[in-house]
Amino acid sequence: LKIADLFASSDAIYSPDFNLSKLAELVNSNSKYVSQAINQVFQKNFSTLLNESRIREACRQINTPDNYGHLTIEAIASNIGFKSRTSFIAAFKKNTGLTPSEYMKIAHETLAAK
Repeated sequence: LKIADLFASSDAIYSPDFNLSKLAELVNSNSKYVSQAINQVFQKNFSTLLNESRIREACRQINTPDNYGHLTIEAIASNIGFKSRTSFIAAFKKNTGLTPSEYMKIAHETLAAK
């Protein structure tokens, strides 16, 4: 529950230096136990869980242009903790099936139609 709560409510996961050790520290546990808990409860590894959470935030930012419309894809990637554009695009496409540019275009078209 502590892990799920942290991923749902903490901005710590958007730090480029966030890792399994830091997560373990934040939930007052050790890395091995936290990794095992993630594997058993979420059925995925730490990196997958982290990337999915970060990509959800990227989608939220893209879908709220009033607050984030001035940001480039690179700025969004940086804001959510990705160190490179390439790793962001790969994670985004893996999680959404679209590149960030494709997703942004569809989101803007959908919002403009409303």
